[in-house]
Amino acid sequence: MNTSAIDDRLRLAWLKQLQWEYDNICFQYRLTLQTPVFELTNSASILGSWNGNYRLISLSTRLIADSPWAVTIQVLKHEMAHQICREYFLVDDGSHGKSFQRACAMVGLRGGFCRASADCSGPSPQETMCVRPHTAQGRKVLARVEKLLALAASENEHEAALAMQRAQELLRRHNLQAPPSPRQDYEHRTLNTGRRRMPGHIRAICALLQDFFQVRVICSSTYDPLTDKRVRTVELLGRPENVAVAEHCYLFLTRKMEVLWQENRKRFRGGGLRARNSYFQGLLAGFREKLQSSAPEPEQRKTSGDRKSGSTELIVFPDPGLDIFVRSVFPRLHSRGGRTMRLHGDAYRQAKATGRSLVLHRVVADVSQGGGLLGSG
Repeated sequence: MNTSAIDDRLRLAWLKQLQWEYDNICFQYRLTLQTPVFELTNSASILGSWNGNYRLISLSTRLIADSPWAVTIQVLKHEMAHQICREYFLVDDGSHGKSFQRACAMVGLRGGFCRASADCSGPSPQETMCVRPHTAQGRKVLARVEKLLALAASENEHEAALAMQRAQELLRRHNLQAPPSPRQDYEHRTLNTGRRRMPGHIRAICALLQDFFQVRVICSSTYDPLTDKRVRTVELLGRPENVAVAEHCYLFLTRKMEVLWQENRKRFRGGGLRARNSYFQGLLAGFREKLQSSAPEPEQRKTSGDRKSGSTELIVFPDPGLDIFVRSVFPRLHSRGGRTMRLHGDAYRQAKATGRSLVLHRVVADVSQGGGLLGSG
């Protein structure tokens, strides 16, 4: 983007947002730092810098305008790590040595942004369209899942359902056999909804992903610097192969739900948004039942006590390494209760029946070179 097109109003908004992000990082990671002065530069080569003599953090307007906001936050954390070195450790670690690496860990900074330079020419690791598992076994499992999801597009209903079930079995078995992972074996992916409010059906999809795909899902938000607005995001955290499949399921459902609603909306004339939202909730309830009924052992088990004979409950296997990773990325998580909604009975019931017949399959023709499920549509 041509930085000369950025007006003073937008520059002022960015400075205010950077101050907010700085304060939030300090709050999240329980840091007590002296508030710095923020400066915007037009540098194309220096993305950010820290001047300890003037307590000055400089960030490039080109970085902010041309990169996802997640990248700007990583660069901001990099400069904050320099400030931590000076104020906590009483050193100026311009060499990015041990003290600097320790400071990076204190703000949840990882990967290439812990070095003296970072390649920000492409999208951030959190916002790319595919994940490449770190291990050969993970890549092998993901490739097999891709083939099974391709078979799940079969017009033969039995063959399609069997392929989806086998994909679930494969992922479940892989997760059970995978050894405890160090922190770098997990991925954090941000899916931008483009919405200023999080719809109820998106929250329902998030719950489904967390229950069936061995990922942690967090509803959050990010800043859009070009519009000066915050938009809602879905954060996926987990092993790369699980994150890839969960992202695929998210995109499959959001696209399929809209297509099915457009095909059936005339049946519920006069129902308005309540009919639409009820239809979406019904689809997801039916699809949840589909996943639950086809879930392989040991994800289902017979329950005892006062439950009816033959009932099942979902078992989510613990992953201590993932728990640690989530806390490092979101150290101050809090939960919010969902709001109840009045359902449009006919829309919900018909959609639930449709949801029970949904089969998760690939939604794109080509597999990306990175080994993920998604590529250009």
